[in-house]
Amino acid sequence: MSRGSSGRLSRDIRRKAQWSVVVTTLEILQIAWPATIADSRVSAAADEDRITDVLRWKMVDAKRKRKPPSAIRFERETQSDRLEDDTAYGLIDIRVEYTWNEETYLTMECKRLTSVGNDLARMYVQNGIARFASGKYSAGHSYGIMVGYVICGNTEGCNERIRKCLDKEPLSSSGFDAHFGWKPDGAIVKNLPLYRSRHMQEQFNNNIELLHAFVKVE
Repeated sequence: MSRGSSGRLSRDIRRKAQWSVVVTTLEILQIAWPATIADSRVSAAADEDRITDVLRWKMVDAKRKRKPPSAIRFERETQSDRLEDDTAYGLIDIRVEYTWNEETYLTMECKRLTSVGNDLARMYVQNGIARFASGKYSAGHSYGIMVGYVICGNTEGCNERIRKCLDKEPLSSSGFDAHFGWKPDGAIVKNLPLYRSRHMQEQFNNNIELLHAFVKVE
């Protein structure tokens, strides 16, 4: 087997392994969400960090019921600054570890959303999607997850807001693959509203596919 084909085989194997972790994580998210919104600390008025703190621990609890491979761990990222300067680095909301290699992980980024006004949808794109496209999150990875906390009850309206903001965002920032599009996909996890998009990480000559899960905060 040539070196090139061997490298391609290795990438394919890694991609399949990553996809398995993506699906398992989304299944655990779905199991954990009812307990998350039942927690008194979670409401439509709560900030997204508070909601995510609760969600992370509910996912840890739900993992025991789902019984995935023991290596899967849900962590809140702790390093907030680059070592070489004072630039705020930006924290991954939930970092899904599934090997002991620090380079191998799955990013879950969480944002509040409403169908009323564009501010939160714009933040979802500029402070969420764009961080994947730039490689700040998941550089060279095949997949990433974004979770939209729908605080207005209107999931479809939130989707439309994001799509319009994504269309307006410069390609240099979003890396959005318009040909791939913004695709609904209800077949991955039953009863969990999901969309898929693909974005170019130009610096790394890599395409990353994002899975967008929308959950209602009620």
